Amino acid sequence: MAIVVTGGFGHIGSWVCRQLAEARRRVLILDRAPRLVSYLAGLEDFIAFEKVDITDFDNVGEILDRYKRGIEGIIHVAGLMGGPQFATDPRANIRLNTLGTVNMLEAARALDIGKFVYISSGAVYGQRDDIPRESDPMAPSDLYGAAKASAEFFGLQYANEFGLDFRAVRVYFAYGPGRRPSELYPLYQAVFGSLEGKTSVDMPKGADQEIDFTYLSDIARAILLVHDADKTKHRQYNAVSGSWHRLPELIEKVAEIAGVSVSIRLGPGRLMPRGPSLDTTRLREEFGFEPAYDIGKGVAEYLDWMKGNA
Repeated sequence: MAIVVTGGFGHIGSWVCRQLAEARRRVLILDRAPRLVSYLAGLEDFIAFEKVDITDFDNVGEILDRYKRGIEGIIHVAGLMGGPQFATDPRANIRLNTLGTVNMLEAARALDIGKFVYISSGAVYGQRDDIPRESDPMAPSDLYGAAKASAEFFGLQYANEFGLDFRAVRVYFAYGPGRRPSELYPLYQAVFGSLEGKTSVDMPKGADQEIDFTYLSDIARAILLVHDADKTKHRQYNAVSGSWHRLPELIEKVAEIAGVSVSIRLGPGRLMPRGPSLDTTRLREEFGFEPAYDIGKGVAEYLDWMKGNA
């Protein structure tokens, strides 16, 4: 049996694939194109790949139909991550994040693939000053959050109307090997840029922002805990480290680990109207989940990966 991972060469998906393959479990990656991922090297015997655009339902259905008797479940990660770039092409990005999810849900229903884990986002909670719980209503305040919330609502209705075992894991700010800071949007470049030698951060605001960055290995482990459970008590789970820092302190901490002196100029206020973290009571109480990485351990490992993949 294999687990389908959409976006399996992406930032989060590749870590899910790594942990599955390291456990000698078979993975079927659905992605637009293959990508060389250093930490998947040596695991090829457990990984199959099919090139697919998830917005093309006929292609999705044809591929999954060929594998259907050997599919254990679907972990749907594919989509554009949040950030300023989401609003630069809203129609295409909403189509990918929403219609792409509906296509995967419909294929799972039609082919009787019972277990479906959707990787959602803390953006579904919208503008907040506190730490949201899973039981709080979704109230997105930007297009990205609206697309993720819409996909969750569709998944919940597929569960209600067709009995699909739909589960959502909401992540927040993921970091770690797979993407260099310079490949990501400005917030990541500000926080982790010193790992690539960046020596200054100058932003018009952000001095009052608090953020919980979670290492990718912990996120992947949380996703697999939710996927592997025979039954879950809930359909929606938050997955974060539970530890947050003010942005200036975070930049300084990362720079210290990198051995770089950074000039920091941040104006007052927040970069985004979101709370510092998400409540993880469900994940902790139901699965005993505790993060294995604090920011120091995670950043040190991230730096080692970048040095080895210069």
